Amino acid sequence: MKNSMLPNRGQWVAIFFFIIFGWIAYQTFRLAEPFLPGVLSAAMLGLVFSPLYKRVLRRLQNANAAASILTIGIILFAVLPIVWMGWVAMQQAEYLRPTLAGFIENYRTPSYIQGLLNPVFGFFERFHIELKPLFLDNAEKIGERMKSGGALVAGHLLIMLFNGIILMLTLFYVFRDGEKASETILSIIPVKPQDKKALLRRVYGTFRAVAVGVFVTAFIEGVADMLGFLAAGVPLSIFFGLAVAVFSLVGASVLITIPAALWVMNHDTGWGIFLLVFGILVSVLSDNVLKPALIGSQSRMPFLLMLFSILGGMRLYGFIGLFLGPILVTAFLTFWGIYRRDYKA
Repeated sequence: MKNSMLPNRGQWVAIFFFIIFGWIAYQTFRLAEPFLPGVLSAAMLGLVFSPLYKRVLRRLQNANAAASILTIGIILFAVLPIVWMGWVAMQQAEYLRPTLAGFIENYRTPSYIQGLLNPVFGFFERFHIELKPLFLDNAEKIGERMKSGGALVAGHLLIMLFNGIILMLTLFYVFRDGEKASETILSIIPVKPQDKKALLRRVYGTFRAVAVGVFVTAFIEGVADMLGFLAAGVPLSIFFGLAVAVFSLVGASVLITIPAALWVMNHDTGWGIFLLVFGILVSVLSDNVLKPALIGSQSRMPFLLMLFSILGGMRLYGFIGLFLGPILVTAFLTFWGIYRRDYKA
């Protein structure tokens, strides 16, 4: 009776196999971890441009040629321009504090706007908080961090070049073999075929919502407002365009465009009104037209839950948490649904 409770030889072999397999899988993950940012970036770009790849593939009837053309085109016309804009924004960050100080010193608030702002200023004054020094000090810290980040990037050009090569190679294989790789991964998951399809559909929808719906929309909104800043003569236009893209991730891009438009009104009322209307229009169209059109109906995760999963993922995993957080939450919700259907009494 006592011996029957112990695992038999076959069970010991299975236990040993899964322990060794788990250890090897963990070490493999650690081995690949330095390359995950490049791999995830390639996966995001592959997902964004997959419809275009399929069109090129139908025309050329050659997977290698289609993947090569798309990879080279994306590197030249998408990745390199983004890298250039980021580099210029880092250079412009050095002048952020003096530029904002000039904005504040030279700005003359219209009476109708001053009446709206007085309650806000009065609220902070009751707590002995001076907005101007607080605002400028934080702007100086942001500028110093971005400047030091630019110097750090410049000091690691070989690493950047290596990561660029990893991105380019991975992107090629994502285009050519992405569907086969997803089928292979799904084949090892011990659940019913319909549950595998549901898991793949929900994970794909979430990844598309993050990669396309959030980041592509933010990038387009940032570039559009950057062009508006350039046309209206706003200093540090590329930096503030990047700031718009960052703020638009949480639906707050107007916190950049409206102050910039009000400042321009002090010098040129026409351009100021144009920038105000243009900024609000870009924000409304991005959030209510472009983002739903890009995401479609494939992601069922509420926006607030997605936001928390992104922030929590970044807190735990860094950059890769932008994608890993929402994907883990989606996988949990999918398995929770399977449990409620098949195992809950």
